[in-house]
Amino acid sequence: TSHDGFLTLAEFEAILADDKVKAWLSIMELDIHETQEIFKILDDGDGLVSPDEFVSGILRLKGQARSQDVMRILHKCHNLSDEMSVMHARLDRLLPQPVVKQRASLFRKRSATRNCV
Repeated sequence: TSHDGFLTLAEFEAILADDKVKAWLSIMELDIHETQEIFKILDDGDGLVSPDEFVSGILRLKGQARSQDVMRILHKCHNLSDEMSVMHARLDRLLPQPVVKQRASLFRKRSATRNCV
């Protein structure tokens, strides 16, 4: 590693290829076969995994494969939420407020109709 306290994807993959690390993960009941996906889950978006991100992420992944699936979904949901917030802020700047409120009201009505079916 670069010894800076953070892991890049390449460093993460190299560490997970180590037999001792594989044994430790096995003891933790973690089957990590998708290193890039796991890295994305652990990473907060800066392309690096800090020690805190690694430890807290690995502990959340501990258990059955379902935990990994849930973490992947949560990660994608957080990303989508962030993107929606950015889009909403852009719309607020571009459109007059009555138009934004009118569109939001229309969206809520459509969503309510879909949920009733």
